[in-house]
Amino acid sequence: MQAFAPGIHPRSEALVQATRDLDRGRTSAEAVDEQLQRDLDELVRVQQEAGLDLLADGMLRWQDLFRPLLEASDGLEPGPLTRFLDTNSFYRAPTATSAEPRLRQPLDERYAAPLPGAPIVTLPSPYALAHGTGIPAKVVATGVLKPQLDVLDAELVVLGEPFLARDGAGGLDELREALEALAGGPPLALQITFGDARELLENGLAELPVEGIGVDFYATHVGDLPQGFDKLLLAGVVDARSSALEEPQEIADFVGRLGVERVALVPNGDLQYVSEPIARQKLARLGAARTARAKETAA
Repeated sequence: MQAFAPGIHPRSEALVQATRDLDRGRTSAEAVDEQLQRDLDELVRVQQEAGLDLLADGMLRWQDLFRPLLEASDGLEPGPLTRFLDTNSFYRAPTATSAEPRLRQPLDERYAAPLPGAPIVTLPSPYALAHGTGIPAKVVATGVLKPQLDVLDAELVVLGEPFLARDGAGGLDELREALEALAGGPPLALQITFGDARELLENGLAELPVEGIGVDFYATHVGDLPQGFDKLLLAGVVDARSSALEEPQEIADFVGRLGVERVALVPNGDLQYVSEPIARQKLARLGAARTARAKETAA
Protein backbone atom coordinates (compact mmCIF):
# COMPACT_ATOMS: atom_id res chain seq x y z
CA MET A 1 0.00 0.00 0.00
CA GLN A 2 1.32 3.42 -1.01
CA ALA A 3 0.03 6.98 -1.18
CA PHE A 4 1.30 9.90 -3.22
CA ALA A 5 0.01 12.88 -5.19
CA PRO A 6 1.24 13.33 -8.77
CA GLY A 7 0.31 16.24 -11.01
CA ILE A 8 0.08 20.01 -10.67
CA HIS A 9 -0.59 21.35 -7.19
CA PRO A 10 -2.20 24.72 -6.43
CA ARG A 11 0.00 27.72 -5.78
CA SER A 12 -0.26 29.68 -2.56
CA GLU A 13 -1.97 33.07 -2.61
CA ALA A 14 1.45 34.63 -2.02
CA LEU A 15 2.89 32.96 -5.12
CA VAL A 16 -0.12 33.86 -7.26
CA GLN A 17 0.24 37.48 -6.18
CA ALA A 18 3.99 37.44 -6.81
CA THR A 19 3.57 36.19 -10.38
CA ARG A 20 0.90 38.82 -11.04
CA ASP A 21 3.20 41.50 -9.69
CA LEU A 22 5.98 40.26 -11.94
CA ASP A 23 3.71 40.52 -14.99
CA ARG A 24 2.92 44.13 -14.01
CA GLY A 25 6.51 45.08 -13.28
CA ARG A 26 5.94 45.43 -9.54
CA THR A 27 8.45 42.81 -8.40
CA SER A 28 11.52 40.95 -9.62
CA ALA A 29 12.04 37.45 -11.00
CA GLU A 30 14.31 36.77 -8.03
CA ALA A 31 11.49 37.56 -5.59
CA VAL A 32 9.18 35.18 -7.46
CA ASP A 33 11.85 32.47 -7.33
CA GLU A 34 12.16 32.94 -3.58
CA GLN A 35 8.39 32.55 -3.14
CA LEU A 36 8.42 29.48 -5.39
CA GLN A 37 11.03 27.91 -3.14
CA ARG A 38 8.92 28.68 -0.06
CA ASP A 39 5.92 27.05 -1.73
CA LEU A 40 8.00 24.00 -2.64
CA ASP A 41 9.44 23.68 0.86
CA GLU A 42 5.94 23.85 2.34
CA LEU A 43 4.59 21.28 -0.11
CA VAL A 44 7.40 18.87 0.73
CA ARG A 45 6.78 19.38 4.44
CA VAL A 46 3.07 18.67 4.07
CA GLN A 47 3.73 15.48 2.09
CA GLN A 48 6.28 14.28 4.63
CA GLU A 49 3.95 14.96 7.55
CA ALA A 50 1.18 13.07 5.73
CA GLY A 51 3.51 10.08 5.39
CA LEU A 52 3.31 9.94 1.60
CA ASP A 53 5.63 7.37 0.08
CA LEU A 54 6.78 9.35 -2.96
CA LEU A 55 7.30 13.10 -2.99
CA ALA A 56 6.16 15.44 -5.76
CA ASP A 57 7.41 18.94 -6.51
CA GLY A 58 3.89 20.05 -7.39
CA MET A 59 4.94 21.29 -10.87
CA LEU A 60 4.65 24.81 -9.49
CA ARG A 61 6.28 26.37 -12.57
CA TRP A 62 4.04 24.50 -15.02
CA GLN A 63 1.23 26.64 -16.42
CA ASP A 64 -0.49 23.44 -17.58
CA LEU A 65 0.44 19.84 -18.33
CA PHE A 66 2.03 20.72 -21.69
CA ARG A 67 3.47 24.25 -21.80
CA PRO A 68 7.12 23.79 -20.71
CA LEU A 69 7.58 20.84 -23.07
CA LEU A 70 6.00 22.76 -25.94
CA GLU A 71 8.21 25.79 -25.36
CA ALA A 72 11.31 23.58 -25.23
CA SER A 73 10.51 21.74 -28.49
CA ASP A 74 10.95 22.40 -32.18
CA GLY A 75 7.86 21.44 -34.14
CA LEU A 76 5.38 21.97 -31.30
CA GLU A 77 4.18 25.22 -29.81
CA PRO A 78 1.49 26.46 -27.43
CA GLY A 79 -1.71 27.02 -29.38
CA PRO A 80 -4.98 28.78 -28.62
CA LEU A 81 -6.52 28.93 -25.18
CA THR A 82 -8.73 25.87 -24.83
CA ARG A 83 -11.13 24.92 -22.05
CA PHE A 84 -9.78 21.95 -20.12
CA LEU A 85 -12.48 19.29 -20.16
CA ASP A 86 -15.52 20.55 -18.23
CA THR A 87 -13.58 22.71 -15.78
CA ASN A 88 -13.41 26.49 -15.59
CA SER A 89 -9.70 26.42 -16.44
CA PHE A 90 -7.91 26.76 -19.75
CA TYR A 91 -4.67 25.54 -21.31
CA ARG A 92 -2.65 26.27 -24.43
CA ALA A 93 -3.48 23.33 -26.68
CA PRO A 94 -0.41 21.78 -28.37
CA THR A 95 -0.09 22.85 -32.01
CA ALA A 96 2.21 21.20 -34.54
CA THR A 97 4.52 23.19 -36.80
CA SER A 98 6.45 20.12 -38.02
CA ALA A 99 5.67 16.48 -38.69
CA GLU A 100 8.58 15.38 -36.48
CA PRO A 101 8.82 17.50 -33.32
CA ARG A 102 12.00 17.32 -31.27
CA LEU A 103 12.87 18.38 -27.73
CA ARG A 104 15.77 20.82 -28.07
CA GLN A 105 17.08 19.94 -24.64
CA PRO A 106 15.51 18.35 -21.55
CA LEU A 107 13.80 20.59 -19.02
CA ASP A 108 16.12 21.64 -16.22
CA GLU A 109 15.66 21.69 -12.45
CA ARG A 110 13.22 24.61 -12.64
CA TYR A 111 10.63 22.16 -14.01
CA ALA A 112 11.71 19.00 -12.17
CA ALA A 113 12.96 20.19 -8.79
CA PRO A 114 15.33 17.91 -6.84
CA LEU A 115 13.60 16.48 -3.79
CA PRO A 116 14.56 14.62 -0.62
CA GLY A 117 13.49 11.02 -0.51
CA ALA A 118 11.85 9.12 -3.35
CA PRO A 119 10.62 11.49 -6.08
CA ILE A 120 7.65 11.12 -8.38
CA VAL A 121 7.50 13.05 -11.67
CA THR A 122 4.47 13.80 -13.83
CA LEU A 123 4.52 14.28 -17.60
CA PRO A 124 1.76 14.25 -20.21
CA SER A 125 1.08 10.90 -21.80
CA PRO A 126 2.17 10.71 -25.45
CA TYR A 127 -1.47 10.42 -26.50
CA ALA A 128 -2.36 13.59 -24.58
CA LEU A 129 0.64 15.53 -25.90
CA ALA A 130 -0.23 14.58 -29.48
CA HIS A 131 -3.95 15.17 -29.02
CA GLY A 132 -5.34 17.45 -31.72
CA THR A 133 -1.97 17.95 -33.45
CA GLY A 134 -2.39 15.37 -36.21
CA ILE A 135 0.95 13.81 -35.20
CA PRO A 136 1.02 10.13 -34.16
CA ALA A 137 1.57 9.64 -30.45
CA LYS A 138 4.61 7.42 -31.15
CA VAL A 139 6.35 10.30 -32.98
CA VAL A 140 5.78 12.63 -30.03
CA ALA A 141 6.92 9.93 -27.63
CA THR A 142 10.16 9.35 -29.50
CA GLY A 143 11.04 12.96 -30.26
CA VAL A 144 9.85 14.82 -27.16
CA LEU A 145 9.07 12.58 -24.19
CA LYS A 146 11.84 9.98 -24.50
CA PRO A 147 14.70 12.54 -24.25
CA GLN A 148 13.08 13.99 -21.13
CA LEU A 149 12.56 10.58 -19.53
CA ASP A 150 16.17 9.61 -20.19
CA VAL A 151 17.49 12.33 -17.86
CA LEU A 152 15.01 11.87 -15.02
CA ASP A 153 15.95 10.41 -11.66
CA ALA A 154 12.55 9.25 -10.42
CA GLU A 155 11.07 6.31 -8.58
CA LEU A 156 8.02 6.59 -10.81
CA VAL A 157 6.93 8.76 -13.73
CA VAL A 158 3.17 9.26 -13.98
CA LEU A 159 1.90 10.00 -17.47
CA GLY A 160 -1.24 12.10 -17.14
CA GLU A 161 -3.96 11.17 -19.64
CA PRO A 162 -7.12 13.33 -19.54
CA PHE A 163 -8.44 12.69 -23.07
CA LEU A 164 -8.44 8.96 -23.79
CA ALA A 165 -11.45 8.09 -21.64
CA ARG A 166 -13.50 10.55 -23.69
CA ASP A 167 -12.07 9.55 -27.07
CA GLY A 168 -12.72 5.88 -26.45
CA ALA A 169 -10.85 2.61 -26.75
CA GLY A 170 -9.95 3.28 -30.38
CA GLY A 171 -6.91 5.21 -29.18
CA LEU A 172 -5.44 2.31 -27.19
CA ASP A 173 -3.43 0.83 -30.07
CA GLU A 174 -1.84 4.20 -30.84
CA LEU A 175 -1.04 4.68 -27.18
CA ARG A 176 0.43 1.19 -26.85
CA GLU A 177 2.90 1.83 -29.68
CA ALA A 178 3.90 5.15 -28.11
CA LEU A 179 4.45 3.59 -24.68
CA GLU A 180 6.63 0.88 -26.20
CA ALA A 181 8.84 3.65 -27.58
CA LEU A 182 9.33 4.97 -24.03
CA ALA A 183 10.70 1.70 -22.63
CA GLY A 184 14.09 1.56 -20.97
CA GLY A 185 13.81 4.52 -18.62
CA PRO A 186 12.23 4.96 -15.19
CA PRO A 187 9.09 2.98 -14.32
CA LEU A 188 5.96 4.45 -15.89
CA ALA A 189 2.33 4.65 -14.78
CA LEU A 190 -0.50 5.84 -17.00
CA GLN A 191 -3.14 7.77 -15.07
CA ILE A 192 -6.58 8.16 -16.64
CA THR A 193 -7.72 11.40 -14.99
CA PHE A 194 -11.22 12.82 -14.60
CA GLY A 195 -13.01 10.17 -16.65
CA ASP A 196 -14.78 6.81 -16.69
CA ALA A 197 -12.20 4.14 -17.57
CA ARG A 198 -14.73 1.31 -18.01
CA GLU A 199 -14.54 1.06 -21.82
CA LEU A 200 -10.75 1.30 -21.73
CA LEU A 201 -10.49 -1.42 -19.08
CA GLU A 202 -12.78 -3.65 -21.12
CA ASN A 203 -10.50 -3.24 -24.13
CA GLY A 204 -7.07 -3.87 -22.66
CA LEU A 205 -6.04 -0.77 -20.70
CA ALA A 206 -4.50 -2.99 -18.02
CA GLU A 207 -2.36 -4.74 -20.64
CA LEU A 208 -0.46 -1.62 -21.72
CA PRO A 209 3.34 -1.79 -21.26
CA VAL A 210 3.52 0.26 -18.06
CA GLU A 211 4.13 -0.49 -14.40
CA GLY A 212 0.91 1.06 -13.16
CA ILE A 213 -2.55 2.18 -14.27
CA GLY A 214 -4.43 5.07 -12.66
CA VAL A 215 -8.22 5.01 -12.44
CA ASP A 216 -10.59 7.79 -11.34
CA PHE A 217 -12.95 6.02 -8.94
CA TYR A 218 -15.25 9.03 -8.80
CA ALA A 219 -16.12 8.27 -12.43
CA THR A 220 -15.37 4.53 -12.67
CA HIS A 221 -17.22 1.78 -10.80
CA VAL A 222 -15.07 -0.55 -8.71
CA GLY A 223 -16.70 -3.52 -10.47
CA ASP A 224 -15.20 -2.39 -13.79
CA LEU A 225 -11.70 -3.46 -12.75
CA PRO A 226 -10.84 -6.66 -14.66
CA GLN A 227 -10.25 -9.89 -12.81
CA GLY A 228 -6.59 -10.62 -12.25
CA PHE A 229 -5.45 -6.98 -12.38
CA ASP A 230 -1.75 -7.38 -11.63
CA LYS A 231 -0.25 -3.91 -12.10
CA LEU A 232 0.18 -1.17 -9.55
CA LEU A 233 -3.26 0.46 -9.30
CA LEU A 234 -3.17 4.21 -8.82
CA ALA A 235 -6.57 4.43 -7.15
CA GLY A 236 -8.08 7.89 -7.57
CA VAL A 237 -9.84 8.09 -4.20
CA VAL A 238 -9.45 11.82 -3.43
CA ASP A 239 -11.53 14.13 -5.61
CA ALA A 240 -9.35 16.90 -7.04
CA ARG A 241 -12.34 18.82 -8.38
CA SER A 242 -14.22 19.16 -5.11
CA SER A 243 -13.41 21.09 -1.95
CA ALA A 244 -15.29 18.50 0.11
CA LEU A 245 -12.87 16.61 2.35
CA GLU A 246 -12.82 12.83 2.22
CA GLU A 247 -13.02 10.62 5.31
CA PRO A 248 -9.85 8.49 5.62
CA GLN A 249 -11.71 5.49 7.02
CA GLU A 250 -14.17 5.53 4.11
CA ILE A 251 -11.24 5.50 1.69
CA ALA A 252 -9.63 2.62 3.58
CA ASP A 253 -12.88 0.65 3.47
CA PHE A 254 -13.20 1.28 -0.27
CA VAL A 255 -9.68 0.02 -0.89
CA GLY A 256 -10.62 -3.21 0.83
CA ARG A 257 -13.19 -3.79 -1.93
CA LEU A 258 -10.73 -3.41 -4.80
CA GLY A 259 -9.27 -6.91 -4.62
CA VAL A 260 -5.93 -5.68 -6.01
CA GLU A 261 -2.59 -6.64 -4.49
CA ARG A 262 -0.64 -3.45 -5.25
CA VAL A 263 -2.44 -0.17 -4.63
CA ALA A 264 -1.33 3.45 -4.44
CA LEU A 265 -3.84 5.98 -3.12
CA VAL A 266 -3.80 9.14 -5.25
CA PRO A 267 -6.06 12.06 -6.17
CA ASN A 268 -8.14 11.44 -9.29
CA GLY A 269 -6.36 14.30 -11.08
CA ASP A 270 -4.35 17.45 -10.51
CA LEU A 271 -5.04 19.08 -7.15
CA GLN A 272 -4.62 22.51 -8.77
CA TYR A 273 -8.42 22.67 -9.15
CA VAL A 274 -8.89 23.22 -5.42
CA SER A 275 -7.39 25.95 -3.25
CA GLU A 276 -3.97 25.44 -1.67
CA PRO A 277 -5.34 25.10 1.92
CA ILE A 278 -7.86 22.47 0.75
CA ALA A 279 -5.15 20.61 -1.16
CA ARG A 280 -3.03 20.44 2.00
CA GLN A 281 -5.91 18.86 3.90
CA LYS A 282 -6.55 16.37 1.11
CA LEU A 283 -2.90 15.30 1.20
CA ALA A 284 -3.16 14.76 4.93
CA ARG A 285 -6.30 12.64 4.52
CA LEU A 286 -4.67 10.63 1.74
CA GLY A 287 -1.88 9.71 4.14
CA ALA A 288 -4.33 8.99 6.95
CA ALA A 289 -6.30 6.64 4.70
CA ARG A 290 -3.09 4.77 3.82
CA THR A 291 -2.29 4.38 7.53
CA ALA A 292 -5.82 3.21 8.35
CA ARG A 293 -5.75 0.59 5.61
CA ALA A 294 -2.29 -0.61 6.63
CA LYS A 295 -3.50 -1.16 10.20
CA GLU A 296 -6.48 -3.15 8.93
CA THR A 297 -4.37 -5.46 6.78
CA ALA A 298 -1.85 -5.96 9.61
CA ALA A 299 -4.55 -6.88 12.13
